[in-house]
Amino acid sequence: MIKIILCDLGNVIINVHNDIKIRNIKKFSSKSRKFIEKFLINSKARKDFDKGKISAIQLYESLKNGLNLKLSFKKFKKVWCSYFSRREEMERLLRKLKKNYKLILLSNTDEMHFSHIRKKYKILDIFDDFVLSYKVGCTKPNPLIYLYAIKKAKTFPNKIVYIDDVRDYVLAAKFFGIKSIQYTTFSKLEADFKKLNIKT
Repeated sequence: MIKIILCDLGNVIINVHNDIKIRNIKKFSSKSRKFIEKFLINSKARKDFDKGKISAIQLYESLKNGLNLKLSFKKFKKVWCSYFSRREEMERLLRKLKKNYKLILLSNTDEMHFSHIRKKYKILDIFDDFVLSYKVGCTKPNPLIYLYAIKKAKTFPNKIVYIDDVRDYVLAAKFFGIKSIQYTTFSKLEADFKKLNIKT
């Protein structure tokens, strides 16, 4: 019997609009959109920030120098958190799941993003616990983050269902015996839940 719903955040519970992120940063940078996108993907500072190894001001200084940004730290914080939106169908589903299951969030996220998202999207208030990369010092698909999640769940891996949009992260969770679903569409998620006899 499933006891825990372990759920990713970005592009599962909320939308992440990376095109808006690049466009908003481009307003303050002399670099091309392609350069900005590649820089952010490869940025050690961004990866370290996701693991809680550097501060927000250190991230700002690194991106400011690397992307030739002309904006204040205050403005940077607004830009950094400007590309999310609600998924109302997921909010409704999570509220239904909450009646029968313990909910745990497992996310690669940083301090600024999570603080902003938790204030803006009240659906996170219904979660029983959180496993956040910047808090535990590692990111998916590092095996340690799944072990943290299993520890938080306080149950056997086969009693956990995990939802994530990234295939590699889903496969990593399956390695531990967690029943894992790759989120592609809401209708597919509903179908996958039926197969697992998840009560909604």
